[in-house]
Amino acid sequence: MTTEQLKEPSRRYSAELLELHKVRMKNAGFCRMSAWVSDTLRDKLAEERRQGECTGRTLERLLLGEAAKRPAFGYGSKEGQEPAPARGDSR
Repeated sequence: MTTEQLKEPSRRYSAELLELHKVRMKNAGFCRMSAWVSDTLRDKLAEERRQGECTGRTLERLLLGEAAKRPAFGYGSKEGQEPAPARGDSR
């Protein structure tokens, strides 16, 4: 590890949190998809997107009428701990 990397613990920590979130999503029955879309569809999705909503949630809401409950992203949580509530979540 370089000295520069040691100076950026937040970047490393964020990558760890993202990996944990990916595991939580898979365990909850979600899968990651990638698709090529037209500019028109991209613009329409951006127009329909609600604040704090990911593209997957927007697609589910538009296609299925509602979005499935997702595991909370673990802001500040460590492996083996329950994730902290999502920002704006009053659980």
